[in-house]
Amino acid sequence: MSIDDKIKQALKMDEAEVEQVLLQETGIFSRVLGVFRGSMRGWNIFGFILSFVSAGFMFWCGYHFFINNATDNKLAWGVGFLTFLIGTMVTKIWFWMEMNRYATSREIKRLELAIAQLTEKLSHEK
Repeated sequence: MSIDDKIKQALKMDEAEVEQVLLQETGIFSRVLGVFRGSMRGWNIFGFILSFVSAGFMFWCGYHFFINNATDNKLAWGVGFLTFLIGTMVTKIWFWMEMNRYATSREIKRLELAIAQLTEKLSHEK
């Protein structure tokens, strides 16, 4: 069996899985939920919770920044606000990168399917 035959056989085995991926909806909600389906599911849940906790502390620090009159307190609450703002932004960027990775893997599976179909079509024409 040549390497080409092995590749064709492997692609045919994965074809059913690829077709299932192609039938899925690609809206924003399915992309967000897709982040929680992969091998990094636990880390993504942790990051999601961390993002909300960080946002909560950010608003808390911002509130205290505006109600305090002492400069030392304003400085401390302002630094806390900026720290949690950066933490929130980092986790949000991480989620967008995970969603992009999920979308990219879907596109790669689409390309695999297209290559398999083209290969099969060309092999029948010969």
